[in-house]
Order: sequence, then C-alpha cells, then structure tokens
Amino acid sequence: MKMPFLRLSQLLSLAVTITFLLLACNKPSDTTNQNSNATQTASGGNSKNELTKVSVRFPIPIVESGQTTFYVAQDKGFYAAEGLDVSFGMGSRELNPIKTVATGQDMFAIVGGPDTLLVARSKGQPVKAIAVLHRNSNFPCLLTLKKSGITKVQQLEGKKVGFNYGHISTDVLRNLFRKANVKVTEVDSGFDYNQLITGGVDAEWAFTVTAGLDLPAKGVEVNVISPADYGIVTNGYTIFATDKTIAEKPDIVLKFLRASLRGVNYAVEHPEEANKSLIKRDPKLDEALNLKRQLAYNTVTSRADPYPAGYMDKEMFQTTYDRLVQEKVIEKPFNVTDAYTTRFLEEIYRRPFTK
Repeated sequence: MKMPFLRLSQLLSLAVTITFLLLACNKPSDTTNQNSNATQTASGGNSKNELTKVSVRFPIPIVESGQTTFYVAQDKGFYAAEGLDVSFGMGSRELNPIKTVATGQDMFAIVGGPDTLLVARSKGQPVKAIAVLHRNSNFPCLLTLKKSGITKVQQLEGKKVGFNYGHISTDVLRNLFRKANVKVTEVDSGFDYNQLITGGVDAEWAFTVTAGLDLPAKGVEVNVISPADYGIVTNGYTIFATDKTIAEKPDIVLKFLRASLRGVNYAVEHPEEANKSLIKRDPKLDEALNLKRQLAYNTVTSRADPYPAGYMDKEMFQTTYDRLVQEKVIEKPFNVTDAYTTRFLEEIYRRPFTK
C-alpha cells in the first residue's frame, strides 16, 4: 500500500528537481544574449545612432598612404568597438586641419609633423598633440633630376628651388639652406613637379614617400637631398585636438587614440590588407606603387618599445621648436610642453612617458 505513495513522492521530487535545473540552465543563456547585445552595440552592430560621431581632418586634399592606418581602424571596426562613428575629411588651404579643429568643425586632425602645430600654437591657436606616428621620419627633402648631377645642397647656390608655401617642408628647407649658407631663388611651385621635369627649377621640395616615389615610378630619375644628412631631423604625422576637447572629453580622446593606434599596428603587421583599405577609398590608385609607399611609411612608424605606436617626448618637440625659432616663425614664445600631452599614451600603455 505504501509503494504507490512512495513512487508518487519520488515523481514529484524529480519533477521539482528538473524544473529548477531548467531554470538554472536558462540563466547563462540570457546573460550570454545580453553580453552579445552589448558587444554588438559597442562594435557598431546596431544603429549608428548609438555611436558617438567624430570627424577627423587629414592634411592633404587627396587619398594617400599616410591615411591608411585610419582607414584600417575604420574597416576593422576598431572605432566602432570604442563606440565611435568616425568620418574623415580631406584638407586644403581653405580647410586646413588647424583651422577646422580650432573652430570646432572637426574634433581631431592630423598634420604632417609637429612643426605646423607649434607655429599655430605660437599664434594663439589652442591646439595640442596627442600622438606622433612617425618618429625621426625625415619625410621633407629636395629632389633634383639625376641628369643634373646635383646631389649636395651646396650645388644649389644661386639656383631656382621650388617650394610649396604653407607646407611643412618650407621651414625645413629654409633652415637647411641657412645652415649650409646657400642662397637660392625660391619659386612657389606647389604640387607641380612639371617645373622640375622641364627645367623650370633646379630642385624642388618633396616628401620621400610621395613625389620621391611617384616620379621614379613615372620614369623620371631623381636624386634625393635629405635635410637629415645635414643634421635636421624631422618627425611625421601628428594627431591633435584642442585644449578644450582634451579637458572636457578625455574619454572620447582616449577611445579615438586607442582605436587609431590599433590601426597603426595592424597596418604595419598586414601591409597588403591595409593597402586594400586605401585602394577602396580611391580605386584609381596604383595598387603596387601604393603598397611600396605603405611599406616606406611602415619603416618609420613607431610601434615597438621603447617607441610604441604614437610615441612622443619633449626632445622631439623642443628640437622642432628651436629650429622654428631660428627661422623666426614662432610669433610668441611659449613652453613647448604646452603643445602636447602624453596622458592618453600613458593610459593606453600603462607606463609613464618622458615629459
């Protein structure tokens, strides 16, 4: 008589146990879905309305390999993972990066080196560097035709030299000629290298990674005269924002820089894939030539200790500042440490940087 009762009790106990087990099994599933949704939102999986919009200005008006690391950060979802919806704008004389950031049109921008930022700071523009991508890059140079036989700056005495007024290279080259005590006739040639090719000028400004590669690719043999060979060291792409943005939106600054530096490292480690991100922005570009350009950028990109991606220190800025003072383009003297901050680099790498 007790057996049916015992079986019923066991069945009831078993049913209760199964119910609790099912409930327990459902909890991780719900948590997983929540985490998945949170990850999807952070990585841009949901509406872009949930991302913070950030605009960035490049220093030149064309798509070029120096921009590749930022395109990689966008294409790989590094910005979206930080909750950012980043857009890029091209620079020009009218839409120069200093102006668009200082006026609030863009939150961040890139200039060809600390030089431009330091001059702007001396004119009262509240701009500050948060990273330098190319330490001791020495991009600015002079090109001469191979057939001219001009390979040293002293050979340019009394000759015509093409400049691009307003470009970062102008003060570098003037400093070169002053130090070498060489007098030249300046010609404002802008980006027109036909003047060099046709003999309108005897030498012309260039970047080693742009015209320094483009002209030989077109069959124009050139000599390269580097200011670095005369003791003038220069640094490359510099990311900056305003003092106000840095003070009031440090979380966005940190997220943008962290994602951008992930793009830097990825582009160096995967140059072919990175080059495709560039070509996607302008399919007319020569893929092979721009891969060569990308590799040239990579060779001068800071990315490993003691100079990790974005590295900068006082010496880099002080040396540049002193050269600009020599050329009398610093309008109002200031403490060079006011022109940059390493606080975000220190947070990203969790170590102090030389002030």
